[in-house]
Amino acid sequence: MGWEIAGYAVAAAAIAIGFAVAAGIVKVARSLRRIDASLDQVGKEAVETLRQCRRLSEEAREALQASSQRLQGFASLAEGARAIGEAAQTAAQTAIRVTEKYRDCLLSPLQSPSRDQEQNDDGVPDFKEFGRKLWSLWKQRSSPGSQDEGPSAEPLEGE
Repeated sequence: MGWEIAGYAVAAAAIAIGFAVAAGIVKVARSLRRIDASLDQVGKEAVETLRQCRRLSEEAREALQASSQRLQGFASLAEGARAIGEAAQTAAQTAIRVTEKYRDCLLSPLQSPSRDQEQNDDGVPDFKEFGRKLWSLWKQRSSPGSQDEGPSAEPLEGE
């Protein structure tokens, strides 16, 4: 009888172990279903996040293209401003040269044959002498009959 009780005890223990294993399997299956549902939710959120990232990257690409176009426009504007500056510099240099040539043409009839330019001791042109020559030329042109005779053979004042 001891063996029978031991056999029953072993059978009862095996049945209890079977139930415990079955209950453990059911709990593990439930846990796996919860984990699977969580993974599905995470997957859906990852897909939505990926869509948002794509949308943001498209917006960033469009913004970069717009910035690039603006920068190219600014570069063209700067190049145009540089060209205008060079043109203004060239025009100023030309105006200086024309002014110098005009001044030389105006002063050439007034200069004495012995000296190229009347200057005082400091090397500055003598404007008093220039004014006297200009005045005498004006008087010669405005006197009656001087236009028919041509330039006067008389020396100018101050020569």
